[in-house]
Amino acid sequence: MGKKAVVIGSGFGGIAISLRLKKLGYDTTIIEKLDELGGRARVFEVNGFKHDAGPTVITAPFLFDELFSLFGKKKEKII
Repeated sequence: MGKKAVVIGSGFGGIAISLRLKKLGYDTTIIEKLDELGGRARVFEVNGFKHDAGPTVITAPFLFDELFSLFGKKKEKII
C-alpha cells in the first residue's frame, strides 16, 4: 500500500504542502470547505462584482519558483 496524506484547506499553505507531499510520493487528498481552491488567495464574484479574498501582492515570489522547480517547471510558462 502506498503512502497517503490528507490536507485540510487549499490556501497557499495547503497547496504548497500538497505539492511537496506529491513530490515525496504521497497520494494526497485536499479537503476544502469552499467550492474552489485558493482559500484567501482567490477572487470571486457576487452580483457582478469581483472580490479579492486575500493577498493582492505576493511578497515572496521565490517560494512559488521553488514549488514549480520541484516538478521541473517554470511559472513563467504557465502564468
